Amino acid sequence: MEYILRLIGYIIIIFFNGLMYFFLHSHFYFTVLCLLVLAPFCSVALNFWLRKNIEIDILAASAGDDYVRTGQEAYFYIEVMNNTFAPSLDAKIRLKISNDFIERETEETIAVPVRIRGVYRVELPLRAELPGIITVSALSVRIKDLVGFVPLTKKLDSKASVTILPQDGFRLNYDRNVIESGMLESEESTKRGNDFSDVQEIREYIPGDKLMSIHWKLSAKRDILMVKDRVSMSDRQLVLMLELIKDPIRLDGILTAAYTAVKTLCEEHTTVRLFYWSMGRYDYEDVRIDYIEELKNAFAKMYYEKLYLNPEEGASHMREVHPEIKSYMHITSDGSDAVITLRDNG
Repeated sequence: MEYILRLIGYIIIIFFNGLMYFFLHSHFYFTVLCLLVLAPFCSVALNFWLRKNIEIDILAASAGDDYVRTGQEAYFYIEVMNNTFAPSLDAKIRLKISNDFIERETEETIAVPVRIRGVYRVELPLRAELPGIITVSALSVRIKDLVGFVPLTKKLDSKASVTILPQDGFRLNYDRNVIESGMLESEESTKRGNDFSDVQEIREYIPGDKLMSIHWKLSAKRDILMVKDRVSMSDRQLVLMLELIKDPIRLDGILTAAYTAVKTLCEEHTTVRLFYWSMGRYDYEDVRIDYIEELKNAFAKMYYEKLYLNPEEGASHMREVHPEIKSYMHITSDGSDAVITLRDNG
């Protein structure tokens, strides 16, 4: 309807300008009439040129840390780049803002000008209410020509993401005796990513050695495959298993409690084996955590998992899958708050 009214108004302007020229025979009105007739064609042609060359990019802001905490703001920047002489005073970018981990998605539309041979940047702050990975995707841009008769749409595929970790900054109060009860002596694990052994020596590759034991940098220097010969060692660890419940509010409490617990233990030089049930693999993810950076990476990887409804889903498989674990700390929710209990797996 907007474009029909605009067209009718434009025709009325041309009509009255034509009447003025008919009665006055003025060169001025003749020039204006010619410009009014040619302007829509030139405007539409420039708009087609602009649609072909316009580029939209989305960037995630970096403030010295790759992660943002819940309750803080994640900053994104939308850059509109135009290397032509065709401007637009009204371009609308359709954005999708999603958090696939908690299965939330919204769409927003922002209006921006398109400068002649220039870059226009828009700051988009988003408050991180829940953990996960916030992704801002540019779906399309709708460009109006200067006259406003023929809007054109161009599909886009630019996106940027920011990982949201649980809140930080407070300490976990716990009974040390309970923590000690959850410790276990564990030998070298055969699961990927949990190598509890030390390097004893480096030797030449022997057929049958594991590829994961190859020392690639040294092999490249010597031009021959070298492997790290390891010796098994045991260490005291705390097994902590958290539930990935399909309820954003309850899940936020579980993840906050788990993150705080592991962080506190890492600061006290306690090794943690973090378990969570993977619905996709139908198996446990088992991650050894000794340092805070490993904790951050573990949570970032966790955000690609599928959530489930049963608040005891992870605990229900522990005895069958890991009978060697005698006890573990279990983190779930009672409906309002996160609950941390010591579970007997015997």
